[in-house]
Amino acid sequence: RDYSANLTGSLFDLPAGPVGVAIGYEHRYQQGSFNPDPIIQAGLGSDIPAQAANGAFNVDEVYGELRIPLLKDTPFFNSLELNGAARYSDYSTFGSNTTLTGGVLWKPVSDLLFRGSYAESLRAPSIGELFGAQSRFDQPLDDPCTNVAGSPYQTSATVRTNCTANGVPANGSYQEPQGGQLPVLTGGNAALEPETARTLLFGGVYSPAWARTGALSALNLEVNYYDIKVKGAIASIGADVLLNRCALAGDALSCAAIRRTPAGFIQSINGILLNTGGIRTKGIDATFNLRTREGSAGQFGLTASGNLLLKYAETVPATNGVTVTSYKGTERGSPDQAYPKFKGQATLDWTLAWFRASVTGRYIDDVVEIQNGTKLKSRLYGDFQLQLRPDWMDSRFTLTG
Repeated sequence: RDYSANLTGSLFDLPAGPVGVAIGYEHRYQQGSFNPDPIIQAGLGSDIPAQAANGAFNVDEVYGELRIPLLKDTPFFNSLELNGAARYSDYSTFGSNTTLTGGVLWKPVSDLLFRGSYAESLRAPSIGELFGAQSRFDQPLDDPCTNVAGSPYQTSATVRTNCTANGVPANGSYQEPQGGQLPVLTGGNAALEPETARTLLFGGVYSPAWARTGALSALNLEVNYYDIKVKGAIASIGADVLLNRCALAGDALSCAAIRRTPAGFIQSINGILLNTGGIRTKGIDATFNLRTREGSAGQFGLTASGNLLLKYAETVPATNGVTVTSYKGTERGSPDQAYPKFKGQATLDWTLAWFRASVTGRYIDDVVEIQNGTKLKSRLYGDFQLQLRPDWMDSRFTLTG
């Protein structure tokens, strides 16, 4: 249920335009439930057991926004505008928080825009993240404590000591087949705090007037640099991270998440949601658009976009301090996530009367599977499309291949 009230308008006029303001209040109540049938809850179905869950929370928010046009139509300042916003939130689940944002838009000339912004943000945990019941999935993982050829257990005395402390028999009898599947528990956590983030963005857009005359109808180039820092990220600590930190470093926090049978086999790995630490990512996004006017040879268009990943690192709490892992240029699972250093795509299209053709290329840079070092080579995917839309059918019929 959602109740809101908003007021927008202008405070007063500046030479460059009116100062805009918006204020508002919102109250939200959210409730959710999941009720699988008794057979599924008892684990008698063909899938893994699932338990019932339900929960609710409410939030009150007050917010305000301001837009200040400072300059307009002056030398080196075709326009200059400042904007800002503030939001106060009070959640029944964890308390209150205030976030602030601010930005500047500057056009030295009509064809060129520069912008920069600073933003704080908050993402409260959802109903499922707070109150979701535990369930299990089986993840393909290698247990470093297994006594098989080439395993860390055989090559490191430290690993053998740490594994024994975690419940692996000291006589070396535990042998988990390499490439097997290990049980991981997932579920909500009512003690979760919200994610908070700080975002810096700097960018520019070039859209020249000369490209809107003659043979061209549009040309736009946009480039943005972003720097995002997330604190208290809501996620589970990867089962592979827990296994490795327990076996290699004897980290008590990680070892406590791993339950073993008396024979050493893993009974469960606790992967419920936590405020796992932080995420820091930096990169450059670029987009280019070009389109010609329609002529005797038809109309042509080119759209290209790309992302250059400069950094992606996660900070995960440990018993003593934290563990920082860089994921730039890597792939991890489960579920699979890849962080290529560069990825992009471009589409070239041609339209002539009732015929249209396009070709799209999607490029993904090579990545390394973080658990076992397998390299996934770079890939270029090509997509081709032909389309017929006859004029004599008033464009009501389209055939696409």
